[in-house]
This record gives sequence, C-alpha cells and structure tokens, in this order.
Amino acid sequence: MAVFGFFFVGLQYLQLILGYSPLKAALALVPVALAVLPTSQLTPHLVTRVGMKAVMSVGLFLLAIGLYVISFLGVDSGYLPFLGGLVLAGFGIGLSGAVGTAAITGSLGRGQQGVASAMNDTTREVGSAIGIALMGSIYGSHYRSSLPDSVDRLPADAAESVRHSAAAGLHVADHLGAGGAALADGVKSAFMDGLSASLIAVSAVVAAAAIGALLRAPKTPPTAD
Repeated sequence: MAVFGFFFVGLQYLQLILGYSPLKAALALVPVALAVLPTSQLTPHLVTRVGMKAVMSVGLFLLAIGLYVISFLGVDSGYLPFLGGLVLAGFGIGLSGAVGTAAITGSLGRGQQGVASAMNDTTREVGSAIGIALMGSIYGSHYRSSLPDSVDRLPADAAESVRHSAAAGLHVADHLGAGGAALADGVKSAFMDGLSASLIAVSAVVAAAAIGALLRAPKTPPTAD
C-alpha cells in the first residue's frame, strides 16, 4: 500500500516539480532498490539474532519515517531531501518485505507453497490498489482545495483542466503567456499540499502497522511441516 501509493505521487513530484523526464524520474528512484537489495539479504541474519518481531517493527517504522520526511518537501526542496527519505524508506522495505514474505511462506508446508506464494502475491496486489486509491484520493482532494482563487477566473474548460490534475494545470499555465507564471506557482504549491497530506496519511497507517507488529507479531517466523 505505502510503496505503490508513494510511487504514484512521487513520480509526479519528480516530473512536475523538478522537471525530470520520465526516464530521469525512473532513474531517480533507483536508490530505493540499492537500499532494498542489500538490506533484504541481511534480514535473515537479523531475524536469527534479534527475532522477527523486532526486524518487522523496525522496518515498518523506517518506511513510515522515510515517507514522513518526504512529506516536508516544498516546491524548492530539490532532489537531495527526497533522496534522504527515499533511502530510509528503502531500508524499511528491505527489512519488512523480506520478513513478511518469510512469515507467509513459512506458515504452510512444502506441499502448500503454491498457496502461500499466491497469498503473498495477493497481499501485494490488493495493497497496491488500496495505496494508489487512498493516496490518490487524499492528494486530489487537497490539491483542488489548495488551488489559488485565480483558477475560478479562467475559462470554464481551462479551470476544469487545472482542477483535474497538476500536469493539466501546468499545461494551461504554459499557454497563458506572462500571466501563466503565477498560475504555475499556485499549481505547484497546491500539488505539494496534496503530496504532503497523502504521505502523512499513509505514513500514519504504516506506523500503526509497526506498532501492531511490535505488540502482536511472534518473535520467530512461523514454521510448518
């Protein structure tokens, strides 16, 4: 939920606010993989040493903190603060993702690993759909409510386009000539308001999950014959 929801709004930040091309925006997310891969490889050793509960809780807390850090970005923040939150989230994904998969597959025996794999995939698919829907709804609501009053003075079709999305709003601003700069600034500011609200909401959900794991998760992964 958190990861796919973040990708939905994070890629827009890179392209609309920082002006990255689609390829450059995709490359800007590569550091999350560089954090996830080595962390996930270390996770089994950490589970052996400190237990599944601790690793899962720390991973979820790191993911929540990483998203919360990114929620403080502004229009002029640039890439480096985004990168800091991204790397924190990557460490969290590496810890919690590996442990979660091990918990699901370890709960069933060898003859039922197909069922376990299907359940693992289902949780990811359902979570990604919920994350995009949740963060998209929160982002869209705050974006529209934060737009400047000048949008109401635009022609009806143009105003509707601006309210529809930040990308459309910047496109409209590009065609307004000298007066478009103020609209572009307003659209970008509204976008950041929506981005911040959606990230705070999902980081709160992940933090709640971390607390739940800390209180309820077993110390060692489940095993089955």
